[in-house]
Amino acid sequence: MVGNTETQARRGRLRKLIAGAGGLVAAGLSLGYSMYERRESELVPVVEAKKTIDAGRWQVALESARIIALTPNGLKVTPRKQAVAVEMRLENLSAESSNIYGDLIKLDNIKDAPRPAFYLDRDRDLLGDLQPVMPEMVTAVWELPADGPVPSSLDLSVQGEAFRPRDNLYAAPGWFPKGAVARVVLPLSGGASVEGAP
Repeated sequence: MVGNTETQARRGRLRKLIAGAGGLVAAGLSLGYSMYERRESELVPVVEAKKTIDAGRWQVALESARIIALTPNGLKVTPRKQAVAVEMRLENLSAESSNIYGDLIKLDNIKDAPRPAFYLDRDRDLLGDLQPVMPEMVTAVWELPADGPVPSSLDLSVQGEAFRPRDNLYAAPGWFPKGAVARVVLPLSGGASVEGAP
């Protein structure tokens, strides 16, 4: 009986030791990952407005930003919404037509910003497929809650993609996300409200 109690006590101490070691490993991994993320974000270059950015599948130059009351196709912004627009030059560097540009530009300093709608400037209509090697002037529009604060400038990140001849899952070629490749800060014209801005 005494031997049985000793064995149980040893097992209990061993379990506590293993749990403690597991906790330390998890904490170490978490710390390492957060340090890696911070280092990666610090390595993303800040690029001036109008400078061309190579984002893999796309080449983009962010030109200017403004608050708008009408979308580029002449429609009013959705009721109880406000909209910000970013003018850009966009080129499809892949070998085929594509409309997979929805996540190319992200608003980093407006919380919960949705994906933007993209408009082709020369048609004043929603952008569909972008043809290869045909640079176009494009406007990205984000509709935001009307009562939300809007900063005096937009912090934008350009998300890159890398081509792989074979992916790990299907062994097929394709474009795959590789995270932010550049940051651009654009002053926001058109009466931005800066109260409470991040």
